[in-house]
Amino acid sequence: MRTNKRIILSIIGLELLLMVFFTANGAFVSITSPERPLLQFIGVIPLALGILIYLLVGNKWKHYFFTSQSSAKKALLYSLPLILVLILIAYGNNGLNTSSLPDLFMMLLIQILVIGLVEEMFFRGFMLRLLLSKGFRVAVFTTSFLFAITHSLQLIGGQSLIDTFFQIIYAFIVGLVLSLLIVHRQSIVIPILFHGLNNFLQFMGNSIGNVNEPAAIEYLIIGIMLVYSIYLWRSMAAKTKNVSDIPDTRNVNV
Repeated sequence: MRTNKRIILSIIGLELLLMVFFTANGAFVSITSPERPLLQFIGVIPLALGILIYLLVGNKWKHYFFTSQSSAKKALLYSLPLILVLILIAYGNNGLNTSSLPDLFMMLLIQILVIGLVEEMFFRGFMLRLLLSKGFRVAVFTTSFLFAITHSLQLIGGQSLIDTFFQIIYAFIVGLVLSLLIVHRQSIVIPILFHGLNNFLQFMGNSIGNVNEPAAIEYLIIGIMLVYSIYLWRSMAAKTKNVSDIPDTRNVNV
């Protein structure tokens, strides 16, 4: 019972901490409407720094970044659907807006090293590992649900209700895929890179603000991620019939 209570309180604490920082950042963006990428996400930078300090000082980095027992070739195969999705996003957004190369580069760094790092460490790092003792199904579904709900905070930053609803659905499916990749013993580097590049392509696309952006691309992307999540889920369900294939989290303390 004490273990269950500790896990629940830890999950709630992590989610609240994340929401506080993103809410504050969203409010700042809504009030000031900053144009520079650094200022658009400045409220999340302290969290990224805190995570880096925690990983380095606590010597925890190896538990999250080098847990994969698969070969580089296998890791690439797991990443192929994600690469396809990124290509489709770039195509749907008509490439990148290269009007300001410094802003383009800064946004890439921020999305990978700040947003991607923070959100993936919280959901696919800390929360997922805490919940894996309850089984991969509970862990994957719960973290994906929380990941999706957190994206409702985009409303504070001025995003429309329809766009936010679509993003919540997409975030839930993406959460399933990325969580299942971790459960399949892939390094968290893969989710961080995909998350960062996904956001980067969305923010810096040429079609931002264009209502004529082809919806077919968006539905295709969701379809690919949904099918991939089902494949990963069924694959892990088959593997967990053998106890030795269940991810071991006993020696990993958040």
